[in-house]
Amino acid sequence: MVRKVIVEVVDACDLLPKDGQGSFSPFVIADFDGQKKRTSTKYRDLNPVWNGALEFTVSDPHNMDVKELEIVVCNDKRFGNGSGHKNHFLGRVKLHGSQFTKQGQEGPVYFPLGKKSVFSWIRGEIGLRIY
Repeated sequence: MVRKVIVEVVDACDLLPKDGQGSFSPFVIADFDGQKKRTSTKYRDLNPVWNGALEFTVSDPHNMDVKELEIVVCNDKRFGNGSGHKNHFLGRVKLHGSQFTKQGQEGPVYFPLGKKSVFSWIRGEIGLRIY
Protein backbone atom coordinates (compact mmCIF):
# COMPACT_ATOMS: atom_id res chain seq x y z
CA MET A 1 0.00 0.00 0.00
CA VAL A 2 1.36 3.41 -0.98
CA ARG A 3 1.15 6.06 1.72
CA LYS A 4 0.66 9.70 0.73
CA VAL A 5 1.10 12.95 2.61
CA ILE A 6 -0.98 15.92 1.53
CA VAL A 7 0.25 19.41 2.34
CA GLU A 8 -2.42 22.03 1.73
CA VAL A 9 -0.84 25.45 1.62
CA VAL A 10 -3.77 27.64 2.68
CA ASP A 11 -2.36 31.15 3.03
CA ALA A 12 0.23 33.38 4.66
CA CYS A 13 -0.15 36.67 6.47
CA ASP A 14 1.88 39.65 7.65
CA LEU A 15 4.87 38.82 5.43
CA LEU A 16 7.79 41.23 5.37
CA PRO A 17 8.27 42.99 2.01
CA LYS A 18 11.62 42.31 0.35
CA ASP A 19 11.50 43.99 -3.07
CA GLY A 20 12.31 47.56 -2.03
CA GLN A 21 8.80 48.71 -3.05
CA GLY A 22 6.86 47.48 -0.02
CA SER A 23 5.65 44.28 -1.64
CA PHE A 24 6.78 41.01 -3.23
CA SER A 25 5.44 38.01 -5.14
CA PRO A 26 5.55 34.97 -2.82
CA PHE A 27 5.50 31.27 -3.56
CA VAL A 28 6.05 28.21 -1.36
CA ILE A 29 8.40 25.26 -1.79
CA ALA A 30 7.63 22.12 0.23
CA ASP A 31 10.37 19.52 0.65
CA PHE A 32 9.45 16.10 2.04
CA ASP A 33 11.11 12.69 1.77
CA GLY A 34 13.41 13.75 -1.07
CA GLN A 35 10.60 15.35 -3.11
CA LYS A 36 10.15 19.08 -3.75
CA LYS A 37 6.87 20.67 -4.80
CA ARG A 38 6.02 24.30 -5.46
CA THR A 39 2.90 26.46 -5.30
CA SER A 40 1.99 29.13 -7.80
CA THR A 41 3.35 32.66 -7.36
CA LYS A 42 0.99 35.30 -5.98
CA TYR A 43 1.83 38.61 -7.63
CA ARG A 44 2.61 41.51 -5.24
CA ASP A 45 0.69 40.10 -2.28
CA LEU A 46 1.72 40.49 1.39
CA ASN A 47 -1.14 38.21 2.52
CA PRO A 48 -1.29 35.55 -0.23
CA VAL A 49 -3.96 32.85 -0.45
CA TRP A 50 -3.01 29.66 -2.30
CA ASN A 51 -5.50 26.99 -1.17
CA GLY A 52 -3.37 24.51 -3.08
CA ALA A 53 -2.61 20.88 -2.29
CA LEU A 54 0.82 19.34 -2.74
CA GLU A 55 0.96 15.52 -2.69
CA PHE A 56 3.98 13.49 -1.59
CA THR A 57 4.63 9.74 -1.65
CA VAL A 58 6.06 8.32 1.59
CA SER A 59 8.99 6.00 0.85
CA ASP A 60 9.03 4.34 4.28
CA PRO A 61 5.72 4.66 6.20
CA HIS A 62 7.22 2.92 9.27
CA ASN A 63 9.58 5.87 9.81
CA MET A 64 6.93 8.51 9.16
CA ASP A 65 7.25 10.09 12.62
CA VAL A 66 10.89 11.11 12.07
CA LYS A 67 10.57 12.34 8.49
CA GLU A 68 10.91 16.10 8.12
CA LEU A 69 8.76 18.48 6.09
CA GLU A 70 10.33 21.83 5.28
CA ILE A 71 8.15 24.67 4.01
CA VAL A 72 10.01 27.67 2.56
CA VAL A 73 8.34 30.92 1.51
CA CYS A 74 10.23 32.86 -1.18
CA ASN A 75 9.83 35.99 -3.28
CA ASP A 76 9.71 35.21 -7.00
CA LYS A 77 12.28 37.55 -8.56
CA ARG A 78 10.69 37.16 -12.02
CA PHE A 79 7.86 39.45 -10.86
CA GLY A 80 9.90 42.18 -9.18
CA ASN A 81 12.43 44.70 -10.28
CA GLY A 82 15.09 43.74 -7.76
CA SER A 83 18.59 42.92 -8.88
CA GLY A 84 19.87 39.42 -9.48
CA HIS A 85 18.11 36.19 -10.24
CA LYS A 86 18.05 34.56 -6.82
CA ASN A 87 14.68 34.43 -5.06
CA HIS A 88 14.54 36.15 -1.66
CA PHE A 89 14.00 33.94 1.38
CA LEU A 90 10.90 35.08 3.33
CA GLY A 91 10.79 32.41 6.06
CA ARG A 92 10.45 28.71 6.74
CA VAL A 93 8.79 26.09 8.90
CA LYS A 94 10.18 22.64 9.74
CA LEU A 95 7.85 19.90 10.97
CA HIS A 96 8.21 16.19 11.70
CA GLY A 97 5.80 13.46 10.63
CA SER A 98 4.71 13.03 14.25
CA GLN A 99 3.12 16.50 13.99
CA PHE A 100 0.85 15.59 11.04
CA THR A 101 -2.86 14.94 11.65
CA LYS A 102 -5.08 12.13 10.47
CA GLN A 103 -7.33 12.75 7.47
CA GLY A 104 -10.71 14.03 8.65
CA GLN A 105 -9.16 15.71 11.71
CA GLU A 106 -7.15 18.32 9.84
CA GLY A 107 -7.84 22.00 10.11
CA PRO A 108 -5.64 24.87 9.11
CA VAL A 109 -2.82 25.39 11.59
CA TYR A 110 -0.81 28.61 11.54
CA PHE A 111 2.94 28.40 12.04
CA PRO A 112 5.24 31.39 12.60
CA LEU A 113 7.89 31.66 9.91
CA GLY A 114 11.41 30.97 11.11
CA LYS A 115 14.70 32.53 10.15
CA LYS A 116 17.41 31.00 7.98
CA SER A 117 20.14 32.56 10.14
CA VAL A 118 20.56 34.78 13.18
CA PHE A 119 20.85 37.82 10.92
CA SER A 120 17.64 37.19 8.94
CA TRP A 121 14.79 39.67 9.30
CA ILE A 122 11.59 37.61 9.05
CA ARG A 123 7.97 38.05 10.05
CA GLY A 124 4.63 36.44 9.29
CA GLU A 125 2.99 33.07 9.49
CA ILE A 126 1.75 30.40 7.12
CA GLY A 127 -1.47 28.37 7.30
CA LEU A 128 -1.16 24.67 6.48
CA ARG A 129 -3.27 21.52 6.55
CA ILE A 130 -1.11 18.41 6.64
CA TYR A 131 -2.43 14.86 6.65
